[in-house]
Amino acid sequence: MREKVVSERRFQGVELVGQIVAHERFLRCEFVGCVADGCSFGGCTFEECSFVGCRVADPRSQNSFLRACDFEGCELVGVDWSLWWPGDRGGSALAGVRSCRLEQNAFDGLNLRGSTFAESSVRKSRFDACDLRDCDLRGCDLYGTGFADCRMQRADLTGARGYRLSLLRNRVQGARFTYPDCLALLEGTGAVVVPGEADAAPADDAPAAGVPSGEKVGRPGAPAAS
Repeated sequence: MREKVVSERRFQGVELVGQIVAHERFLRCEFVGCVADGCSFGGCTFEECSFVGCRVADPRSQNSFLRACDFEGCELVGVDWSLWWPGDRGGSALAGVRSCRLEQNAFDGLNLRGSTFAESSVRKSRFDACDLRDCDLRGCDLYGTGFADCRMQRADLTGARGYRLSLLRNRVQGARFTYPDCLALLEGTGAVVVPGEADAAPADDAPAAGVPSGEKVGRPGAPAAS
């Protein structure tokens, strides 16, 4: 069947539920406020398209892929990205994911180097054997999301929270994290974290800092109480 090419068009408010989309090629199109829920895509490609405020749930792919697509403010549920990656593996399906909500997504064996997920919620998802070097994950809500056998050198997870990420199973040299969430890195190492002296609450009768034990604190120059 001949492929239909759709180029540089804007789609707004389109809703597809349980439908089949076949043999269509979308080039540099813009999708705004659209819904694709439980749809099947056969022989379709989306290249350099942008998705804004869209909802995509449980999409099924047969010989379909995305290339360099951008998502902003979208809800993406139940997406297995390995099924949507370019077949030649030479590029990325994603140009960027910003301020989106992802849940139960799977990233398996994908090259995501330099990608951004900034300020997104990526919950109950997984990254397995991915290249996440130089990735921007700042401020992400990663509750219940696991990372295994990933290359994460120089990735930025400052402000990210809720992730499961062990030093034993990932390469994190040069990556940036924020305390206390970075304690998740010790998972599986057998290390035990105990509060230090600076973290312990002072006793009620402890002297003020800088005041020797036995001396009373008073106004400078004031006579000591008799």
